[in-house]
Amino acid sequence: MSDAITNLNLDFSTSPTVWKFLKDKSFVRGLMGPVGSGKSYACAAEIMLKAVSQVQSPRDGIKYSRFVVVRNSYPELRTTTIKTWQELFPENIWGPFRWSPPLTHHIKLPPRDGAPGIDCEVIFLALDQPKDVRKLLSMELTGAWVNEARELPKAVIDGLTHRVGRYPTLSDGGAKPWRGIIMDTNPMDDDHWWYRLSEKEKMTGPYAWKFYKQPGAVIEYMKDDLPENPEANGFIYSAKKWWMANPKAENKKNLPTGYYEQTLLGKNIDWIRCYAQGLYTYVQEGKPIISEYDDNIMSQEHLEPDPSVPIQVGVDFGLTPAAIFGQRLSNGRWVVLHELVTFDMGLERFGSMLKTELASRYPKFDVLVWGDPAGQKRDEIYEVTAFDHLRSIGLTARPTATNDFKVRREAGAMPMNRLIDGKPGLLIDSKCKRLRKALSGGYHFKRVQVSGAERFRDQPNKNEHSHVGDAYMYLLLGGGEHRALTRGSNPNFKQATANTDFDIFA
Repeated sequence: MSDAITNLNLDFSTSPTVWKFLKDKSFVRGLMGPVGSGKSYACAAEIMLKAVSQVQSPRDGIKYSRFVVVRNSYPELRTTTIKTWQELFPENIWGPFRWSPPLTHHIKLPPRDGAPGIDCEVIFLALDQPKDVRKLLSMELTGAWVNEARELPKAVIDGLTHRVGRYPTLSDGGAKPWRGIIMDTNPMDDDHWWYRLSEKEKMTGPYAWKFYKQPGAVIEYMKDDLPENPEANGFIYSAKKWWMANPKAENKKNLPTGYYEQTLLGKNIDWIRCYAQGLYTYVQEGKPIISEYDDNIMSQEHLEPDPSVPIQVGVDFGLTPAAIFGQRLSNGRWVVLHELVTFDMGLERFGSMLKTELASRYPKFDVLVWGDPAGQKRDEIYEVTAFDHLRSIGLTARPTATNDFKVRREAGAMPMNRLIDGKPGLLIDSKCKRLRKALSGGYHFKRVQVSGAERFRDQPNKNEHSHVGDAYMYLLLGGGEHRALTRGSNPNFKQATANTDFDIFA
């Protein structure tokens, strides 16, 4: 074999989890672990390991293979994924990298000393453009590496499953002995598809997807378990807790001394749980839209509706409609009882689902539905507004006084700033996981990539969390907080008119 392969360091024996992952021949394999655990390096190496193990072409004796490396966006692809790849396969040894789209490293090693030649094509693709998704779904591949899989929908992996194993053709030996998909990722929260498939709905049988979880890089210690002078004994205090480096952490030999101990400093608890402990955790991104929310004190189990108070519902329209069910109690406290979040659903189906939820959960309550005033625009085809449709199925539906974002945000934050009978003015049932995640930072202002002080966009980042976040704001805005704003309790309030340039069916 060539000197390039001979000199390649592919010894993962000191990382037991990675070693098991590499030895596994499953069609789909996933590797999850903390930052710095060698996940990406292992997946990059696996591509070459599989290229070397492919059968020879009966035509010319060359081992042909083609892989795609997928990331969620080109900035991450260039600065992280490709950087890792080039550390392992530098151009001066493995041949030039093509930097024009599609980004490709075509590795060709001629036969040498009786060993067959290798023709391995590695295409790097980001899926932040529709055209790139279409390109992916037309590829003929041996295998695929999905880098940081938590950032991509499961539909991408599903699409890849019927693109791999199609190269090389049978005339060149076929994709043997392995074809498939490898994935790596940092941890995610417990409603992600990875968590569901790896922990809750584990596959069985010969073609089951396999998931591997690396040990955490740090261990949390309780105060009572600490020695005297803990810092002198290697313990680190961060996020109001004590930590120690985990002796079972993998890839430490390739990291600077004190890497994890230094990394912990200045980090919040969710960051540490995710990126250092390697636990399933939601990590806040950007700047929360409503920074006043504190999930630790504002979420509560088993909230029950008050039978003397109407149920109010905030609705965000569109093809990802969401509804938040709550009550404004006589003492001024808001309680959020239930959420309804849907995907790829038109108004008719959503309205029917909303009515069913109300009938089953709150059959004897008066109900009032609040929504975006832009929903008063008639659809050009159906000649009906969102509010018209809801009223036609028996729901009392009204537009809020405004859809101005700043006003909505203030309305959503107002009860969080109140203390009523020793408790916050807002309580959310703990089962409303999507709303809690949205308010905890899923619905956020995106960070602007500039040097110097942190800066954020002044408009919210539209994502899967924004719809449920908007529904919450419409609930509070329509349910009474708008009146509090206009009475003068907020001197910065400015009356705004609704923007009706909105298609409820779009």
